[in-house]
Amino acid sequence: MPDDIYGCAVSTRSHEALQHFNTALPLIRTFHGDPIAPLDRSLEADPQFGLAWITRAILLAQTTDRLYLDEVRRSLRAAESCDLDTRERAHFAAALAWAQGRLHESTTAFGRIAQETPRDLLALQNGHGGCFFTGRQFELRDWPLQAMRAFTEGDEGRHAVLGMAAFGLEECGDYARAFDLGAEAVKLEQTDAWAVHAVAHVHEMRGDIGAGQAWLTATSPGWAEDCGFAYHNWWHLALLHIDAQDHDKALALYDQRIRPDATTQIVLEMLDASALLWRLHLEGVEVGDRFSRLADVWLQKTAGHYAFNDLHAVMALAGAGRLKEAETVRASMRRSLDAGGDNEAMTADVGLPLVDAFIAFAAGRNADALDLILRVRGIAQRFGGSHAQRDVLSLTAVTAAIRGGFRATAEALAAERLTHKPQSPWAQRLWREAGRSGVAQAAE
Repeated sequence: MPDDIYGCAVSTRSHEALQHFNTALPLIRTFHGDPIAPLDRSLEADPQFGLAWITRAILLAQTTDRLYLDEVRRSLRAAESCDLDTRERAHFAAALAWAQGRLHESTTAFGRIAQETPRDLLALQNGHGGCFFTGRQFELRDWPLQAMRAFTEGDEGRHAVLGMAAFGLEECGDYARAFDLGAEAVKLEQTDAWAVHAVAHVHEMRGDIGAGQAWLTATSPGWAEDCGFAYHNWWHLALLHIDAQDHDKALALYDQRIRPDATTQIVLEMLDASALLWRLHLEGVEVGDRFSRLADVWLQKTAGHYAFNDLHAVMALAGAGRLKEAETVRASMRRSLDAGGDNEAMTADVGLPLVDAFIAFAAGRNADALDLILRVRGIAQRFGGSHAQRDVLSLTAVTAAIRGGFRATAEALAAERLTHKPQSPWAQRLWREAGRSGVAQAAE
């Protein structure tokens, strides 16, 4: 059996199929181009190349978009009929579990493959992605750290292992080591959008506005073009602009880089669009019809598939003042509680309380919004996302506390933020407003 570019045996005898498969692997690890296209060419050359079918399936499945569900199932059916070796069968079982909604089982299975075959970068990436979607922060960090033992200077894909380790370290609060490994990864491979993003997270969590802006600007030639992750790195730059209280620049990035086509149905892009507009909404920034146009696209997606996505759909709808339609998303989420799979617990424990909170906030029921967010904020990692993404919960809570006149709670939340980001103009302003919140409420 031949080996792929990482040195892992693959069950195809077609040199052409292997060439196309190997073409897809760097695209997958750097988020550049369209890896599905070379995978399809690989399968044209060898329709019995099982790992190519499996890789195609998990790439589509981890978009968290039901739009691709039929293609995921078709790919897995084709893989099941192929002659798979032991490692490939483990890949198949892990991908099948994801497609069937057993996200934790899938994530663990990919992690075990990476532990047994540490140069299997595909398994490591799939497990790393699974940890992100399910909130498994320690394994997000530890599985790449484990794999580093198998990658030495000059090895294919070493930068990706370092970049994944950097992101995991950042999510576990080890900012210094995260910065070092992320910067090393980008030095090795300037197109590594994930490693760039790991360092951007470090700057975001520290509130290093100027350093973060400089980092993203300096590295953008490597990730800004033909990159399926570029919108997210631009989103990080927009967050830094909001932290600096430069709302116009954040909106310009929304229009030019994050959501240049208001009709696009790329779910991961739509998540960032909702989250950015909601932050601006909290700031009282007029965003025109952007919320409503985004809400129209969210309504074309099926709710109840992944709770994290559902919350962001509600952000767009609530931000547009379309609370009745937000309630329809909530109803779909409640119906999904009988669907089985890990999203059921994510929805019950985190998703529904937060959707209720954001609807309450939009309706002016600040006390309800505050109570619901604080009830689940400490366990919100269970429905996935990063600290930076889930920060919208804290921002909404402190805003609700200020608007509702809950001075002590507002001061507590604002003090927390200011401690984490002492140089942030946004954090400083929230602290000042928190101190005035009770007075303002009494005056009313």
